[in-house]
Amino acid sequence: IQDAVYYEDASPDPVEFSNTLKVMTWNIRFGAGRIPFFGDSCGDRVLMTETETIEYLQAIADYIDTMAIKPDILLLQEVDISSKRSAYVNQLQWLLNNTHFNYSVYASMWDAEIVPSDGLGKVDVGNAILSRWKITDAERIKLPLRTDQDALTQYFYLRRNILKAKIALPITEDFYAVDIHATAFATDDTKQKHIDKYKEVLEALNDQG
Repeated sequence: IQDAVYYEDASPDPVEFSNTLKVMTWNIRFGAGRIPFFGDSCGDRVLMTETETIEYLQAIADYIDTMAIKPDILLLQEVDISSKRSAYVNQLQWLLNNTHFNYSVYASMWDAEIVPSDGLGKVDVGNAILSRWKITDAERIKLPLRTDQDALTQYFYLRRNILKAKIALPITEDFYAVDIHATAFATDDTKQKHIDKYKEVLEALNDQG
């Protein structure tokens, strides 16, 4: 278990609580939209321009901020913080500054100075929780690594995690958001291990009331 990384909006929006709470989860695919990236087995693109990255982030922000959606708490997966493929744009800070959210926490699942495959280069991508209210006690809880990979592949591969954070809702002091991006491609028992760990974290919170 490690501390998560905290972020804040440069100009926080005023917050009111209307006795309802909307929570949303979204894998934003590092802001790549429909670009056919090589890693998804659907194309051969490796790098986006800064213009492309901002355009897709703007589309994501516009959708989040529509009145029909506008969640109070947002759980994100595959958010790039400093990656060559997305022109080194800090997508989390950009979304904070361009949506109604005020606070966020981040836990990296893939932090490598260089990934040699296909010219991918530097990568820092992970899970994030965004909230209108202040976030505290945020933790990055590691998940088991895959065992169906050779040693070299595993060395450069993802370090998946659970991101747990306490959110200061006006109506309670004990509200937690728990974000996970479990393995998708493992052929061993890693998927089950990730589900079991997630359940363990939730049950521990439930036991605390």
